[in-house]
Amino acid sequence: MKRVENKNSGKERRKGDRYLITEEEIQSYKDLGYLVLNDVLTEEELSFLDPWFDHFMSGKEQERMGKDFCDMSQPYGTPIEDFQLVNAMLPSQYAPELKDNIFFKVAQSIADQLYTEGTAKMDYEQFLGKKPSKSKAEFAMHQDLGYWPKTKNTWTATFSLALTDSELENGCLQVVPGTNKEPELRKHKPISFDASKENESRGDAHTLVIESKATDEIVYLPVKRGSITIHDERIVHGSGGNLAKTWRKTYVMAFRDAQTIEEERAMGFTHSHNDKLDWKDVIGE
Repeated sequence: MKRVENKNSGKERRKGDRYLITEEEIQSYKDLGYLVLNDVLTEEELSFLDPWFDHFMSGKEQERMGKDFCDMSQPYGTPIEDFQLVNAMLPSQYAPELKDNIFFKVAQSIADQLYTEGTAKMDYEQFLGKKPSKSKAEFAMHQDLGYWPKTKNTWTATFSLALTDSELENGCLQVVPGTNKEPELRKHKPISFDASKENESRGDAHTLVIESKATDEIVYLPVKRGSITIHDERIVHGSGGNLAKTWRKTYVMAFRDAQTIEEERAMGFTHSHNDKLDWKDVIGE
């Protein structure tokens, strides 16, 4: 087990809506599949996002959102009072006030620096909240590409903004560096919540899981409020449960190539859990 922090980045990197990254960081992202950046947003900027996060976590939009408001550690249909790992997909679609927020603007500037082969565009976003003292609020180890249709260009930069400090105790992001370089995507299967079911499907729960390898060396990425982690579409990653007495709050935003997004949408894939898709045809389960 290894704990990694990038102490070389900080608020001095911010220039208006831009956050400058180095050539070394860009190369490290390509080689290892992840990056940690400190002090990306200010306290004032975070204070705009906080009430929106709490609004969605409260379940006030549950009826309107359908499966876009769910527990990522349990099956669809779990009562809200039993939620552990609370997920609110596509919040700015349900609350237009969030469109073009400061996190989006700064993340876009970083994505543009990471990706020069095409046009980076925001593909989807989500609020993720781990309730206090929920040891099973775990995100199973997976690769993001295992969730999505296979497109010609898979490039992705997924930004996780810490709205609270993210530590080992409350289930910070954990990655297996270098797995983004593996020649084949690992086999993903729907996580089993019911031992009586031989084969559960994406219709039962959205969450997928992979089998870890004995050679996987996990690195933990703790960050302070206002900092971010960035990971690519192929790196093996996940997070543990929340053993702390307070919430762990995260705002996730993923950027992909603009043409890739067009391909997804043409398939009817929007990242909404309400999409009416035959997962076996689209993703090849």
